[in-house]
Amino acid sequence: MGEAEMAETYQQGDVEPIDGSYVHVDVEGVDHRIYFEENGPEDGIPLVCQHTAGNNCQEWRHLLTNEDITEEFRVIAHDLPYHGKSVPPTTQEWWTDDYTMTAKRFTETLVNLADALELEDPIYMGSSMGGNIALELADWYPERFRALIGLECGAHSPGFYIDWLDHPEVNTTEVNAYACWGLMAPQSPEQTRRETMYLYEQGATGVFKGDLYYYSVDHDYRDKLDQVNADECPLYIANGEYDYLTTPEDGRQTAAGIGEGATAIEFAEIGHFPMSEHPELFNAYIQEVLADVTGDRDEELPDVLEPDDVGIELHQQGPAREKHAE
Repeated sequence: MGEAEMAETYQQGDVEPIDGSYVHVDVEGVDHRIYFEENGPEDGIPLVCQHTAGNNCQEWRHLLTNEDITEEFRVIAHDLPYHGKSVPPTTQEWWTDDYTMTAKRFTETLVNLADALELEDPIYMGSSMGGNIALELADWYPERFRALIGLECGAHSPGFYIDWLDHPEVNTTEVNAYACWGLMAPQSPEQTRRETMYLYEQGATGVFKGDLYYYSVDHDYRDKLDQVNADECPLYIANGEYDYLTTPEDGRQTAAGIGEGATAIEFAEIGHFPMSEHPELFNAYIQEVLADVTGDRDEELPDVLEPDDVGIELHQQGPAREKHAE
């Protein structure tokens, strides 16, 4: 399938099967009006999808319309407070303080969202900061989830909480978008890479930086991996070959430090935003992981998932990546 053919084909008047709603969720004693989109059977296995730092649930639109996945799973993609259509809390003078995401606030938001929607035994999946938080969820709330999928997940990702990401002399909208451009695999389709950048240009000033406080400062599991309860709640760490922030080797080391119940997978030929930069390839990859979660996969997941393994033919080959010595 060529790059131009990879875009969805719709006709005039087609309505996509995605429903959008708002749910009220208590976070740290404050009511938040959280927007979410969903598709799939009401009695399907809940799959809660968390966007990356500074972005919104539109990153998951290609997963939400994938019939192979929504036939079995009730896919739910939400906007965190301050992101997308989830406006800041109306009961606080939120403009008097800088927005700052912490691990405590992040996990409480996710767990209370699942509770508010009355989700039974959901699977959680998130990317980047949403991948990292899978470690805290497995540590603090392992009983709440059927399984956790941390995309682009690592024990520590320092160096990205930077003052000039919220500076009056910097066009942070453009800077944030182009910083993300370099994190995507160059052979991912240009249209979807451009769309990923476009989504980043929609974020409110200071929100990306505030998310990166959690990502680079508050999240550090280098000396706490033995606290992660992957034996109680299976944890999948799936990192893209072209992700230089949290590399596949970082994922392997994190899973090895956790031990039983943690599985590391490398997603070949894809980068830091797999679900939005190359949705066709990601959707095929993630079906393999979900089949392992549900017990529908006969064989163990391989160390590396390649496009050929899932029947995807890439017509644009990326540059070779330097591999770690064995």
